[in-house]
Amino acid sequence: MIDGLREELEQLRKTYASSRPAARLGVIRQGLARTQAEIGPTRLVAVVSAVEALARSLVVHAPGRPASSSHFRYQQVRQKAPLELVEEALRLHGSDPAAQRYGDETWQLFELAHKYRNLVVHECTYLGQDKYAALIAASERVLEGLVVAGGLPRLVAAQA
Repeated sequence: MIDGLREELEQLRKTYASSRPAARLGVIRQGLARTQAEIGPTRLVAVVSAVEALARSLVVHAPGRPASSSHFRYQQVRQKAPLELVEEALRLHGSDPAAQRYGDETWQLFELAHKYRNLVVHECTYLGQDKYAALIAASERVLEGLVVAGGLPRLVAAQA
């Protein structure tokens, strides 16, 4: 059983390393749809993780990079923090730097969302309910900005 789980973990990593951003976005949207009714820690973790996953895919599959080296590039960036991945993805896709693209307040809120996400996950804790709305909204704005920067299909619901 353990060996099977290890093999599956490695296969999933290989799949995500080779999946183009549009395909990753499809999986990301499915995951976010499952947490749509959440307003607390589950939604915060999901949205920040979605930003991280899409930014990583946009970096790995940036224009001009051959698909044959995607696994190698994935290994290079798989441990990078979401803020660094977003900045790099925006740069590689010819966009303005994050603070300029999103505005200082949104970018600072996303930075805090990332830190709170880590606290929630690693310390198994919760925040006051009044904190989540702004953190989640900023993270959703960053995600949508990555979709646009990467030239990926937007959803009508995501534009609201």
